Amino acid sequence: MKNILLDIINNDKSYNKSATRYLHKTHPDLWNKILESTNFLPKSAKPKQRVWHVLNEVWKIPLCPEKGVEVKWHENRYLTYSSFLASRNDVAKKVSTSTKGKNHWRKKDSTKSEKANEKFKDNLKLGYHKPFNERDRDPTAYAEKAKQTCLKKYGLVNGSQTKKSRNKISDARIRNGASPKEHRTLQRLYNDAVWKFTEENWKKHFDKINPSCIPRSRDNVLDHIYSRQKGFLEGIPPYIIGHYTNLRIISLSENSSKGMRCDKSKDSLFEDFFA
Repeated sequence: MKNILLDIINNDKSYNKSATRYLHKTHPDLWNKILESTNFLPKSAKPKQRVWHVLNEVWKIPLCPEKGVEVKWHENRYLTYSSFLASRNDVAKKVSTSTKGKNHWRKKDSTKSEKANEKFKDNLKLGYHKPFNERDRDPTAYAEKAKQTCLKKYGLVNGSQTKKSRNKISDARIRNGASPKEHRTLQRLYNDAVWKFTEENWKKHFDKINPSCIPRSRDNVLDHIYSRQKGFLEGIPPYIIGHYTNLRIISLSENSSKGMRCDKSKDSLFEDFFA
């Protein structure tokens, strides 16, 4: 049964890759076997969910590792945790276990430590590494002198504000995948269009986007799984990037570390949209 399903999926030439959705019409005998094998699922379970169990040979609904209750099915996979709070608790436990002790994963080099201590003591004698209040200089005057030096050298109080520095930072971002400067006005219009569809889908399909009912806040944000930046660079229509199948709620820290990374492929993006 698994091999037959794999052949059907691999040979699926439909525009929206919907072969598994219509198995009850195209392969009724196979579909009856799938229903029999996945009779532990509710009657409302989608064909994609039943096929997932057969392909992965999992004959029960996965449980949340923290709460021990069944997790929800979302689009094409099971959620890892039953709720956002459960995921945070489990992550906190893992972090606590991995960081237990005083940097136990680091191997100390006694020779280097001794040399570093000797150098530190020598520097103390020379007046370095002391707090500002113990040094023979006024911290306010010292900061002012640094500003004046920067002003004299670059024409600005802060060296990072110079045109050369800003261009260097911008060029590095472009090398990492950001839009070139001449396209940024167009990207602004594209982003506005994406967010228009995003907010519409958030209101219409809240339960599908956010089955755990995690509130949008300063800590939890609405994220585009296939990034807006990549969508703009590849000319993907805004209504596909802003579609509910490409939206999820993640923490602000996860969203910041993600950057322009796409957590689904382009093929999956279109497959989920047309499905």
